[in-house]
Amino acid sequence: MFRFIGKALAGLLLTKEAQSAVGRRASAPGKGGAAAAKRQAVAEAQAQAKGVMTPERAELIRQAMQVRAAKQTILADLDDETRAKLVATAMKALLNEGHDKT
Repeated sequence: MFRFIGKALAGLLLTKEAQSAVGRRASAPGKGGAAAAKRQAVAEAQAQAKGVMTPERAELIRQAMQVRAAKQTILADLDDETRAKLVATAMKALLNEGHDKT
């Protein structure tokens, strides 16, 4: 169950390249028995999740993933200087979040 949740979170947080690297590492030779058990655990977790996942929820998640991918693409296209400025601005905003100037 935790592996399924981990994979779902990895899908949200990792780029496709990082996901494929993790997948290659997980399916390395010499782990045949563990890989089969992992596939079975994932299949069982997905079967359990089918009752929880409504079509509307699946569509919302799909749309959110598309938005996230678009944002990630925009951020990846930024040059180093702009990215540094954005990080600094974000950190300032987060640090001042509860301190309104009135």
